[in-house]
Amino acid sequence: MPLLTPLDRYAFDTRGYLLFDDVLPATTIDRLQSAIAGQNLPPAGDSIESQRFGWHGELFAWHQGFRDLMDHPLVCAVLETFIGPFARLDHAYGIVMAPGTSGIGVHGPAWPFDPAQYYLHRAGAIRSGLVSLSWALSDGRPGAGGFGCIPGSHRADEPLPQGADTLVQEVVQPAGSLLVFTEALVHCTLPWRGSGDRRVLLYKYSPGSSTWAPAASAPPAALRAMTDRQRRLLEPPYVGGRPPWDG
Repeated sequence: MPLLTPLDRYAFDTRGYLLFDDVLPATTIDRLQSAIAGQNLPPAGDSIESQRFGWHGELFAWHQGFRDLMDHPLVCAVLETFIGPFARLDHAYGIVMAPGTSGIGVHGPAWPFDPAQYYLHRAGAIRSGLVSLSWALSDGRPGAGGFGCIPGSHRADEPLPQGADTLVQEVVQPAGSLLVFTEALVHCTLPWRGSGDRRVLLYKYSPGSSTWAPAASAPPAALRAMTDRQRRLLEPPYVGGRPPWDG
């Protein structure tokens, strides 16, 4: 398993997110794009609901490539560093945005404490609640929009004030990159101004004792096609006797 560097840890601790470029090769991106195109999904609209696809683990039934992303080596390093040995995949889905459409406005965890979305640093260990991993299948350019956040806000002790959107910074996601952020970070989806559709895959992981979404893990056929480790990642939330996800 690759390890995150001290610089990765420091960057995540201070900014609340990490961006890894060139994680997925073009051949993998093409396979995933083709698998999505094969579902004959309706065109993306202006509503958030129309921009999301593959809910309830449906993604994992479409192609092995979606299952492989669950425990990609870099994902394993992220989970080990920021959640620990009892991480679980809470839910996953895709987002498609047509040029000129908007996404979710500025949001973050409930103040003063959100038991599902939090950030702690204790005794040299980073521990986060819900952690999002965003795989970019389309190319983002500066000024195109997409993911935005207020860097460092995962450590803020003040409630989110009116006008906080003026503090948002765009995070450019090139195709094949992996964006990792704690859901304790104040973030948003900026209006998309790219030349084509924006398409990303979101895999959201929680501690083994926690859940955020009530979505089903995956269809039975997809579960049968998974490895033992992938099925462990989809275990429901519980504490007593929970096996380590990578054990």
